[in-house]
Amino acid sequence: MDMKEWEIFYNKIIEDFGFSKEKDVESAVILNNILEKANTIPIDKLKDIIEGREVFIFGAGPSIKRHINIIKRLRLQNINNPIIVADGACKAFLEEGIIPDIIVSDLDGDLEALIECNKNGSIVVVHAHGDNIEKIKKYVPKLKNIIGSCQIPNYKELNLKNVINFGGFTDGDRCCFLAYYLRAKKLILGGMDFGVYITKYSRPNIKEDIAIGDEIKIKKLEYAKMLINYLKDKIEIEFLE
Repeated sequence: MDMKEWEIFYNKIIEDFGFSKEKDVESAVILNNILEKANTIPIDKLKDIIEGREVFIFGAGPSIKRHINIIKRLRLQNINNPIIVADGACKAFLEEGIIPDIIVSDLDGDLEALIECNKNGSIVVVHAHGDNIEKIKKYVPKLKNIIGSCQIPNYKELNLKNVINFGGFTDGDRCCFLAYYLRAKKLILGGMDFGVYITKYSRPNIKEDIAIGDEIKIKKLEYAKMLINYLKDKIEIEFLE
């Protein structure tokens, strides 16, 4: 994504949510430094998986299990498109015996499920932002096959060689920006509901399987929808029914 365009989105997000640019930079620097010694993979590995292909991208919304059933039927027909999932959505796939190709995570989903998928082959794109510094320090050294991402527009000026800003704000829309960055042919979206309801996969601390999200979560989903709509002019996007 063009960083001048992203900076417009980023500044609006920072202002709207009251986030700290300084903490975002700090987090990106910390992740970059940890990845100097971690088990990373080159971005070309992701490109080999995604470029020129129709890619399934899953959020963790209420429709997720219904849409995973579509994936299961396709696999019975030996149709194996790449699958990118947002954070805790990996647990729903794990429950159905499917290991996603790529997990995009800021480490606030079910970390046991993420680590299990990672052990079984999932590449993890770990995202740095101001609120997850301690989780980056704790969990990134436990992962393998990692790519680092950040949301600061000027990351290249800071010489951060181990993180990339693909664009995107939430894990769900960041999956889409990642696939677009890596030249996917088409995005097919599942588990992307953008309503007021959230699931235990996106918020492991809720008691019910599905609950109404808090004000911040609902606002984040609104931004995710807006950013995905922005991508519709750049790449073909289909939503599973």
